[in-house]
Formats: sequence, C-alpha cells, structure tokens
Amino acid sequence: MKAFGFKGFLLVLTFILTAVFFTPLASIPATASPLYGDANYDGVINSSDATLMMRHILDVSRVSDESIIDLNGDGYVNSNDYSLLNRYILEIISEFPVENSKPEPTPTATPEPEFHVFLLLGQSNMAGYPKALPEDKVKDERVLVLGFDDNPATGRRKDEWDVACPPLHDSWNNALGPGDYFGKTMIEHVPDGGTIGLVPCAISGERIETFMKSGGSKYDWIIQRARIAQQSGGVIKGIIFHQGESNNGDPSWPHKVKTLVEDLRKDLGIGGVPFIAGELLYSGNCAGHNTLVNQLPSIISNCYVVSANGLVVDPSDTTWNLHFSRDSQVILGKRYAEKMIEALGW
Repeated sequence: MKAFGFKGFLLVLTFILTAVFFTPLASIPATASPLYGDANYDGVINSSDATLMMRHILDVSRVSDESIIDLNGDGYVNSNDYSLLNRYILEIISEFPVENSKPEPTPTATPEPEFHVFLLLGQSNMAGYPKALPEDKVKDERVLVLGFDDNPATGRRKDEWDVACPPLHDSWNNALGPGDYFGKTMIEHVPDGGTIGLVPCAISGERIETFMKSGGSKYDWIIQRARIAQQSGGVIKGIIFHQGESNNGDPSWPHKVKTLVEDLRKDLGIGGVPFIAGELLYSGNCAGHNTLVNQLPSIISNCYVVSANGLVVDPSDTTWNLHFSRDSQVILGKRYAEKMIEALGW
C-alpha cells in the first residue's frame, strides 16, 4: 500500500508538470467573443484605444485585427467607429452595434467625415511664450498635432501624429500658443463629425524672409510637413499666422507675406483657403507694425485679421515686451478659431 502511494504520487506529479509545460496554447480556451474597442488588447476600453484607432484610420499605424475596432460591423473602420468608441468611453452608450447584429448596407454611401488640417505659421507668439497651465493640457482625442520635434517629456515624435496638448511647438518653456485653443474651439464646430489636425511650423525670432520660397531656409520644411498631413488623408482648410515682430515697420513686409501665401497655396494645391493673421500687442514694442498687418486683407485673397485689442503682455517678458500672457493666448486662439469658422462657413 505504501509503495502504491509513492508511485501514485509520482504519477500525479508527472501529470501536473506535463499539463503545465507541454499543453499546446491552442488547447487553452479563448474568450468566447472579442472585446470590441480594445485596440491594445489590455482588457479595458479607454482613450489609449481611441488613439490607436485614430492612428489606424489615418494609416499612421495599424491595429492587427481590424474587426476589433469595426464597432458598427459594416466592414470598414472609419470616423463612425471612432465616434462610437468615444461615446462608449464617455458612457453615453453601453455597447456597440456590432455586438447585437450586422447592420444592413445602406443603398447610398454616407460621406466620410474629413480630417481638417490647419497650418500654424509665424514666430514666437505663434510658437508660444507663457507656460501652459494644467487646465490647458486637457486633451480632446479629436484634435491631433503633427509632432514638431522629438519630445521625451510628452513622448511625441517629429512628423508623427499625436493627440494635441501644449506645447505644440518646441518644448523650451512648456509654452502655450494660440494654436491649442484654436483647435479646442474649432473641433466644437466641425460640421461632419470629423477630426482636426494642427501642423505647427512657427520658429521664434525669425523674419518673414526665413519662410519664403525664394531665399528662405524653412519654406521646403513647411511644405514637407504639410504634405505629410495630406498623405495622412488630411485636407488643408486654412492657415493661421502670427509674425512681424522681427520685421517691425518694414514696408515691404505685407507683400512678402502675400508672396509666401500665394506660393503655399499653389505648391500645396489648396486653392484660396482662408489665411488669418493676428495683430501684435497694442502695448508692446512693435505695436506700430499693426498698420502693416491690417494691410494684408487688401492684397491677399480670402485674408482676415484678428484683433489684439484688450490683450496684455506676459508678466515674465521684461526683456522684449512682445509676448502675450497666458490668458491672452487663450483669447487669441479663440479669436483665430471664430474668424476661421466664419471664413469656412461652419
């Protein structure tokens, strides 16, 4: 009896070890049904999955099993699925249409929501000077930014799409520019449930000549970044611009801006998209340049100017007396958006 017990123990131990180490993975039962919307397969559905889905839609990076993110079960992954995922995350809906039944195909195709892209051009007031506050960093998954540089602090990479959050440009001061609240305001007025893409191209301290096609060192860089957006499925809908401090009082500046705009429109094939320039601080050292800023609509087609009335200098700018405060940047960004919304008829 004792011998039998010892042998039995060995048999049981052998069975357990064999089961643990040699059972094929295929024999382990799989989940009965996929967790729809779980693009990163971590067992939860959240904003990380929404980011991965948007990158899949923009063909930036692909989700290996597309059926996981086809949330309405129509055989396509597009902004309709992205909207469903965000509604689920916000607890507006508790399940996806694909979990119940496959919808019947509609006899007429529904227009695809667009990826609306805007170029951000200029110098330091567009790039941003005042430090962003925590409330400025609240993200909207529908507003994306094309990485300005490799930024270890944010995990953002140059020329790759990410959810927009300040800083949109370089990270020297973790600064807020007008582009952030421009994007936050524009997304609330997108007519087709689409997405906003921001392409930051401002460089602090640069004259307008730096950005021009003839003789400028950064024109091709702007074109290259704009074309990345177009190749991602983006449609460039407008340009916002804040520059002039480094050309303060130069009477040739308005026509140089005109040349830049015409070259960009032609080389990118974007027709006469709205071009919106911003005034300089009324209390700043370059306030007199606003006379030239306000000449632009008379020489550039579909051009508008947003006012700097009531905006103030950043308290920390005691050297140049040129840069908008944080609250003024918020207002300026919203003014750009309001004018762009008007120009686009949204």
